[in-house]
Amino acid sequence: MMPNATRRALLGTALALPSLAARAQPGWSPDRPVRLIVPFAPGGSQDVLGRLFAQTISQSVGQNVVVENRAGAGGILGAQEVARAAPDGLTLLLATAGQTTIAKAVGRRLTYDPIADFAPVIHLSDSPVALVVAPDLAPRDIPSLLTYLRDAPQPVPYASTGIGTNTHLIMEDLKARERLKVEHVPYRGAAAAFNDLAAGRIALMFVSVPSVLAASGGQFRVIGVTSATRFPAIPEVPTLIEGGVAGFEASIWTGVTAPAATPAPAIARWSAEFAKALQSDQIKPRLQGLGVIANGAGPAQFGAFLRDDLDRWTRVAAPLGISLN
Repeated sequence: MMPNATRRALLGTALALPSLAARAQPGWSPDRPVRLIVPFAPGGSQDVLGRLFAQTISQSVGQNVVVENRAGAGGILGAQEVARAAPDGLTLLLATAGQTTIAKAVGRRLTYDPIADFAPVIHLSDSPVALVVAPDLAPRDIPSLLTYLRDAPQPVPYASTGIGTNTHLIMEDLKARERLKVEHVPYRGAAAAFNDLAAGRIALMFVSVPSVLAASGGQFRVIGVTSATRFPAIPEVPTLIEGGVAGFEASIWTGVTAPAATPAPAIARWSAEFAKALQSDQIKPRLQGLGVIANGAGPAQFGAFLRDDLDRWTRVAAPLGISLN
């Protein structure tokens, strides 16, 4: 059955056909200010990233790209706003897995389909996550940690930033692949978990690289990262792949999507503008400080990535019996 949001998008396209057809000619440009919906509160890393792009692209397209923060329900309210918007190229979503692929994989109640109701524009960036351990935990590297977690007589407690989050599912994926004896302890964010890591009440966790870069003191030891290659800001930390976990990559990704049925020339224009901005002097030097790596994959590649990401986290979440509604 076709999702309600898709039917609304197609109906809106039919009703607005003349104006959309006019905009869909080669050389499409926005004729009014553009909304970039950031589905998080002001001040966080995603908000900072969105505002950097909005400012840079406004200069390039000759129209204001205005950031609108639509926080709530883990970003779902912001995504819902975009799914319902007219597919005219004037509303965009700064998307993450939390309101798209992971949201569906863990069974969140959504009024939209994260694949069918959005048109992929560009895969902007990836932020790998770091595997951190308590300061006094005996293993000093990834191979010895994996052996320790396989041979533990009792499940070893690990923290996450919440049930059904990236940090939860990434550890569960590693657990299944490597047959680890670990037990989930969810927290409301990283700060409280860091306190228990420092005290040894929690043994390990995955956490975003920006959180690692912002941390100070001896709260934990960083033992690995989930990127394909070492992260430039912490080059001394090996990847999990180097540590023997073949092909294990994971990131907190950020992309841009538009309502389904947005004309192809508008999608192409926005993809080109965001790709150009990624390499600009205003943005490129800031990325490492934000803990992210530029990606730049276009609509087709980003669409394929979204489908693969949904498949991966659905397989990981299925045996966990997560209920968030």
